[in-house]
Amino acid sequence: MSKVSIYLPRVLAIVFRLLQLLSAVIVTGIAGHYCRTAGMYKITPEPRFVYTTVIASTSLVYAFFCLLFWRYTIIPADALLFVLNLAAFGCVVNWIGRMGCEKAWDVELHTQTWLSGKAKDQCGRWAAVETFTFVAAILFLASACMAGWKLWKQSKSETGKPEPWYRCL
Repeated sequence: MSKVSIYLPRVLAIVFRLLQLLSAVIVTGIAGHYCRTAGMYKITPEPRFVYTTVIASTSLVYAFFCLLFWRYTIIPADALLFVLNLAAFGCVVNWIGRMGCEKAWDVELHTQTWLSGKAKDQCGRWAAVETFTFVAAILFLASACMAGWKLWKQSKSETGKPEPWYRCL
């Protein structure tokens, strides 16, 4: 076994987890700010953004703990977070499509209050949520695929005893 095949998956696992953590922090911050500001104005926040905030927070905690214990990964959890982040991405894309951000920058809510600062910032912030939710989904898919590949490769190896399924990297 070469050093590249030993250390490359470990380095990639750390890079993937750091990027997952960064994406989750950005999505949690923007969507959480919206939910908090909407609550301050006695507006019920959109359920899609509550869902996106919960999924991003869950992704943040999972990526943080996997980063702390970077040899440990749970392939079903990575695959589940891929699906959940993809669903959150779909919710945000549906919302942005109805806002008309591609056509007009003067989106205003029914309370005459900008929930995310200046008028032109609103579409940019939701575009950032859309982008980083998709990036997080792809990174969780990459983590699951890499861990599955490493397990498959480990099962083909005849040297030594295979490690447990949760300790594959």
